Amino acid sequence: MTTPQATTEKRSTQIPGAGPERIPRVPTAVKDAAETRKLMYTLRHFHLGDPAAKAELETLDDDILPALLDPFRDTSRLRYDYPLFLFPPDSEKDAQSTQELACPVVQCLQKAVTSFAADDHAARILKDHLSWLEHHLRQLLASTEGPTPAAPLLKRAGEALLQHLGLDAPSAKQLQQDLAELQAAVPADGMVLGYGRYAALHLLVHAVRSREVPRRVRFLAEIDRCIRGLKELFEVEWGKSDESIEPRMARDSVGPEGERFDPLALSTVIDHSRGTRRMSSERHQRIEMALEVLEQWRIDPVLVQFVHDSSLSGEWMQNDPTLADIKNTRPCACATELFDKQAAELAKTFAAVRIARLEIDNRYDPVIHDPWFANFDWEGFSHDELLLVPTVIAVESADRVAGDGLRSFSRLLNSGRPVQILIRVRPGYNPGARADEDPFQSYRTELGYLGISHRQAAVTQSSAARHEHLLQCYLSALDATRTSLHLINTGLRDDHKLVPLNAWLVAGAAIEGRAHPFFRINPQAGDSAEARMDFEDNPQLGLDWPLHPFQYLDENGNSVTEELAFTFADYTLLVEAMRDHFRLIPPGCDSDSLVSMQDYLAMPAEWAYQRVPFVWVVDNGAVLHRAVVSRELALACLDRLNFWHTLQEMAGVRNRHVDLAVAETRSLERRIAADERERLTAEHAAELDRVRDQAAGEAMQRLADVLLGMDLTMAMPTGVPKTGPAADSSEAKPTAHVDPEERQEPEPDDEEQLAFDEPWIDTHLCTSCNDCLEINPLLFLYNEEKQAYLGDLSTATYAQLVEAAELCPAKCIFPGKPWNPQEANLEELMERAAPFNHP
Repeated sequence: MTTPQATTEKRSTQIPGAGPERIPRVPTAVKDAAETRKLMYTLRHFHLGDPAAKAELETLDDDILPALLDPFRDTSRLRYDYPLFLFPPDSEKDAQSTQELACPVVQCLQKAVTSFAADDHAARILKDHLSWLEHHLRQLLASTEGPTPAAPLLKRAGEALLQHLGLDAPSAKQLQQDLAELQAAVPADGMVLGYGRYAALHLLVHAVRSREVPRRVRFLAEIDRCIRGLKELFEVEWGKSDESIEPRMARDSVGPEGERFDPLALSTVIDHSRGTRRMSSERHQRIEMALEVLEQWRIDPVLVQFVHDSSLSGEWMQNDPTLADIKNTRPCACATELFDKQAAELAKTFAAVRIARLEIDNRYDPVIHDPWFANFDWEGFSHDELLLVPTVIAVESADRVAGDGLRSFSRLLNSGRPVQILIRVRPGYNPGARADEDPFQSYRTELGYLGISHRQAAVTQSSAARHEHLLQCYLSALDATRTSLHLINTGLRDDHKLVPLNAWLVAGAAIEGRAHPFFRINPQAGDSAEARMDFEDNPQLGLDWPLHPFQYLDENGNSVTEELAFTFADYTLLVEAMRDHFRLIPPGCDSDSLVSMQDYLAMPAEWAYQRVPFVWVVDNGAVLHRAVVSRELALACLDRLNFWHTLQEMAGVRNRHVDLAVAETRSLERRIAADERERLTAEHAAELDRVRDQAAGEAMQRLADVLLGMDLTMAMPTGVPKTGPAADSSEAKPTAHVDPEERQEPEPDDEEQLAFDEPWIDTHLCTSCNDCLEINPLLFLYNEEKQAYLGDLSTATYAQLVEAAELCPAKCIFPGKPWNPQEANLEELMERAAPFNHP
């Protein structure tokens, strides 16, 4: 039986709490060559779409799962990020990070317990049962849609824990105290969110609140400052009027004892001089109008307005005063109109605030500002003003956007209005296909790619299963001032016959199988695709398909661990409507034509058409099977892989232009290096031949001179002191005084420098290896080109010279004959030196 293809990269799929490990096993079967040929005929016909072949092969049972998902079959023991603890908005903080907005509830509980019980032994019972509290909270939220206040929920979970443990009185009292401290340590007004149908919408609302609440608080403070400033302008202007000094006003200005004064007499003696300039009637009217608008402005409690075609339901929307539920069969067109209406109302308030600032600073110029405010609308809003417009969310259907709603969808994306478009997608289906059409009959309409074609719109593709990535996408979109498109997968399934996998796990499988890859496009980041695109949160983004280790037992019961790729075909096994594209392969069928899906998708087209692809599946009895895949699904896998490559190229992960440039640069560098090596080799060979010829000629010339009697005195080795009477007489002979400037150094005698039997070095051949210098740095010296020549022989021994000749990689040291007849082992040393004394 063919086994899963082994690969090199490993990555664990185990999640804490995934349940006891069970190892799938390969069933034993008798292999029959004739039966295999017959089965391969049927399997090939099924793969090519022959309806008759479907009836001859066994369908997949409802309990079958992709091999890599079998460890998570028992979802009751699965631990994952949800429930989430939602932190309340911080009105003093301008921008909360994703970690400050939400975190897994177990992390929040651990942090809260540590705050009052930092010691390992403190609150030990509570610390040991935090995972139990998490599991119980998940059960309490199973039938609840939307965020739930954390305090009462934690109280219920704590009471259930006390009842569950049945502790003795002292331990129960201690646990009760620890639970009370835990509830007090958890942030007030916090909420807990389970993984439900609208988890992505609830996180979006939570992100909106975190941004809108601080902005509204600051805007209210700004309006109060503007109102006070405008009133102060009127007070100053009123002080210039006659009414401010009339008798009654003079009396009132004295204070509570004003009745003791004669106001008429007091008024006559007061200086009636006024300010040099009075406010013009136009300015007075402009300030009055701005003040009236600001004083009449009331904050709208609605933060988010959902526009949908009756696809949203639940009490969570009707019971929240900050949410508005608007039903319309054309959500994108309605959202456009709704935003324009809200922006037009707010334009008066924003204009009044701007006018107030200009008037308070005495910078209002009617020539410049009158025409500006006469045509002031949302396109003139500042960044902060646009962010104050209540968030409009158009909840669209993927099928509608790919069909009749495409025009209004495209117009909204290109309009620049900061409206959020949210589309819940089903990764296994094709939004562009008709209702009665197989989703794999045509290439998939990628709504994300369609959104990217609207170059100035922010586009994100994410999932509620990865809350941090989703929140980051939301925050980035909310902080921008442009239309944003969010393509969200929740993992919820409409079928109920298959293994009831957790929706969070199914959504994660869509990410792994490249059915719903993550990306985020931010047009404000730059003009290049690589700068605009965030692609980092995909699993193993440099590979075609994620690879994970898989352990199974072979036919002989031996444990084998190999790596499997989780492909789009593996993901479609989780969709009941697509199981018709699979059939089980009998265990006894063993053929080289059967290849795993990951190998099939990596083959060239001319090879792949001869093969039949399959995926590995496991049933409820932990038996490992192979399931043949239809050609339509195999082509759909290639289509998804093609889109994945497109995204990789846009993100610069596997950009073909970059790869070609790198390959061309490397090839050029290799050519340059090869040419340089060839040139240096040729130069070195020529120089070596020249030096050898020169050295050989000089040596032969010296030999001829000696033999002909022209030089009967053998030159002494350099550095060896001369002995005998001649040396003594030469030393005793007086030397005539010579002026140093007139003294000329005698030309070195080649014959004296290099006799046939004296040591010498062919310096030009030296490779600067330093081996000889390590033996005796006084005997071997370097010239300016760091090539060796002989120094003072009196500081060395013949043995050192022979050893250096043996170590020299260039073989350029010639030991000659020994110069000290008293040195030990000379016969042995001369034998060792003999091979090196021939230039």
